[in-house]
Amino acid sequence: MRFHFRFVQHARTWLLLSGLLVLLGLGAFFIRGLNYGIDFTGGTQLNLLFNKPTSTTAIQRVLNGDHLVGSTVVFIGPGHRNTLITTTAISESERTRLLSQLQHGVGTYREIATNRVSSIIGQQTERRALYAVLLAMVAIVLYMTIRFEYRFALAGIVAMVHDVIITVGLIALIHIQLTEYFIMAILTIFGYSITDKIIVFDRIREKLPKRKKGEALEEVVNQSLNQVLVRSIYTSTTVLFALAALLIFGGSTIRDFALTMFLGVVVGTYSSIFVASPVWLYWRKRDDLRRPRRPARPA
Repeated sequence: MRFHFRFVQHARTWLLLSGLLVLLGLGAFFIRGLNYGIDFTGGTQLNLLFNKPTSTTAIQRVLNGDHLVGSTVVFIGPGHRNTLITTTAISESERTRLLSQLQHGVGTYREIATNRVSSIIGQQTERRALYAVLLAMVAIVLYMTIRFEYRFALAGIVAMVHDVIITVGLIALIHIQLTEYFIMAILTIFGYSITDKIIVFDRIREKLPKRKKGEALEEVVNQSLNQVLVRSIYTSTTVLFALAALLIFGGSTIRDFALTMFLGVVVGTYSSIFVASPVWLYWRKRDDLRRPRRPARPA
């Protein structure tokens, strides 16, 4: 299949669209906010072993009736009997009332354990994730500066920040409950995003020495993007199929992680083609204009 899309000629349109999406993502984050789960806010976990198999619907009905909307129910092992219920922090009297309502509304059970989760754990996880992201950024800048040049490194960082902001903004709009899996998903998106961009940058780097006399940089970037386009689409589509399977069949425990990853892969693939390369091209042309030209040799 031979085609030649002129990506760079419409770079301003793509960058304006990305800027709008970033602003919307920031707006969703600051106005609507994120729906932090028990891993970040603290709460209570009840581990109950029901005498007969039950369902998340029956348990959630009791929890919602007790004004514990947003609680999570996870079955441990087969049989739908061993249940881990996670709620906001409740007092001892509220716990006793909830257990009584579960017995009447769901069935008899044996209480295995009750744990209180501190929000300090979530704060530590959030802080460590931030440190991991900053360390990854420094490592990426050093690697890409040595392997390519500093302009590729800066363009990659800009595109990755673009991916994370838009993904987090979409998560804020959907308002799914965030757990420690969300941090894992964001870090995974970070790694996937930069890997995709390195492939594009590597193709541009290979073509720069072969650039014909008088050939514009825009044409070099267009050729590189067209050559990696099919590969990028195939790779991303394969990953999206796997994530879609997790969304459909993975259960409630992993569904939010898969959804975050799905959105991140879509945004990351878009930015690899339409954001990272135009940003590098802008910096390269700006530096070329600032570079003093050698005076022509006298005839």
